[in-house]
Amino acid sequence: MRKAIFLTLLSVLALFACTDRRYPTTLVAADSLCAVNPDSALSLLTQYKDSIQTASKADRMYYELLLADAMNKAYVDMTTDSILKEVVDYYDRHGSANEQMRAHYLLGCAYRDMGEAPMALQCYQDAVDQADTLSHDCNYRVLTSVYGQMAEIFHKQNLPEDEITANKNCQKYSLMAKDSLLYIRNYELMVKPYFLLGDSSAMMSVLEHAYQLYLERGDTLHAVRVYGSSVFIDNLIKQGNLKEARKRINIFVNKSGFFDEKGQLSPNSGRVMYYYSIFQYYLANHQIDSAEFFIRELLPYDTYKSDAYRGLLTVYQNRNIADSIAKYAKLYEAALDSDNDSKRIETIHQMTSLYNYQRFHDEAERQSRYAERIKWLTLIIVSFLLSIFLYTLLHYRRSQREKTIRIHEISKLYNESKREHNKVMDELSKLKNKDESIISDKECEISALNKKIFTYRNMLSDLNAYSQLSKFRDSGIIKLLKIRLSRKTTGTVVPEEGVWKKLFVQFAHLAPTAFTTIGREEVLSPQELRMCILLLSDFDNNEINLLMNISPQNATNIKAKANKKLFGEDTASSLKTNLTDIYGIV
Repeated sequence: MRKAIFLTLLSVLALFACTDRRYPTTLVAADSLCAVNPDSALSLLTQYKDSIQTASKADRMYYELLLADAMNKAYVDMTTDSILKEVVDYYDRHGSANEQMRAHYLLGCAYRDMGEAPMALQCYQDAVDQADTLSHDCNYRVLTSVYGQMAEIFHKQNLPEDEITANKNCQKYSLMAKDSLLYIRNYELMVKPYFLLGDSSAMMSVLEHAYQLYLERGDTLHAVRVYGSSVFIDNLIKQGNLKEARKRINIFVNKSGFFDEKGQLSPNSGRVMYYYSIFQYYLANHQIDSAEFFIRELLPYDTYKSDAYRGLLTVYQNRNIADSIAKYAKLYEAALDSDNDSKRIETIHQMTSLYNYQRFHDEAERQSRYAERIKWLTLIIVSFLLSIFLYTLLHYRRSQREKTIRIHEISKLYNESKREHNKVMDELSKLKNKDESIISDKECEISALNKKIFTYRNMLSDLNAYSQLSKFRDSGIIKLLKIRLSRKTTGTVVPEEGVWKKLFVQFAHLAPTAFTTIGREEVLSPQELRMCILLLSDFDNNEINLLMNISPQNATNIKAKANKKLFGEDTASSLKTNLTDIYGIV
């Protein structure tokens, strides 16, 4: 046996030594051993305990998961949930759907071992919730185990309908795991909830079908063991079919592997109660001595004392022996009292467990309602904050539109005042040698216009608190022109017509005050307009000449004409000053 285990372990290690893996070879090998030899896996993991202390958190969590799995499959009780709760938390954040399902399932097994059925049931349900049953790599075998454990809890809680549902899911996922033997075993377990429901015909149907399924699979041993159910013998005796009952008893005794050569049941077989079925057959067949022999086989087992005394009471009633009838009647009564006490204690435990389950369920419901309230409260707060944000945004956009309109209006008045000022200045220069009263009137008019210009300039300064011109100078189109200038090649510097159009659009959008002065009146030629925009963009003379592909003399002429049209000054030198003066820039 040791040699076989060693060879199995060696094969697994050799297999995983040649493959790419996320975890240490020892852990991967232990994972594979869990399914075929959990005792060996547990031994291997125990030996690895010291080494895992210095490993990464991922390896440590995987180790604890495997240790719990090996203990569960080796029938070693888990006595604490603390480490597994940490494992569940880790895999919920970092694991795959299969790892999350496995972790929740094993935490449920720990609660099962600790006698916390409600907590175990909740963990099993969490494991089901984590399973990705649509994925091609879903671990259906673990899912089958989850539903199997749920069925066990429902059976102990006397909830046959829920047990049937869980057991049907066991069968479903057994088939999806391609394990026909596991499927038949789960199907055979349907006898248990039908027993609680008192449905004998359903139990017989399940057992007959399970027997046929085993035979179809070629599994004669398990097919024969189906005959070990007392349901078969009880029903055949009630039907008076003693011949068939004898046939099935003989098959079970001779081929099940539970009886030795002397016809004695192995105490560890779990089938001791089958003696009572044999007793019933012999009693029905009026073979009283044989019936007494088999019913006495139950006497050494405390669990079956009442059945043994009831059987012996029936034997001596058939023989009509008064002393023995009185003796076994008293023993049977005492055994029943003992059974009733045990059942009362068991019932109290079940009621306590049901109470705990209800309390746990109520707590879960309370937490769920609390979470729902928090969700709605969060939604209301987020909606409120979003409403405030949208209102603020709309108010800002509306104020910006109103501000832009106001800038355009004041800019227009400012420019009209500037033109009027220039016009009056021209008229004044022509009146130097004329009537003094006319000159005085013109000077007063100029003073009034200067006040208007000053007022409009201050108003524009207030409205342009965010610096229109700075935004325009930092825009993408200006950066594009600067990149072109860095090439130092005339042919690649000059912008295409589309670039000039984009420059004009950005200028109108980002610098509306200047645009009102030089663009909206349409008094400038395209060359003059470009010159003004480039001057406001803060390009120097050489850069402007390169971008417009003109000579310095041509540039001077364009500036002078634009300055004359806009500001009434027949000179090129003051154009940039006049343009920037719109924004109060020196």
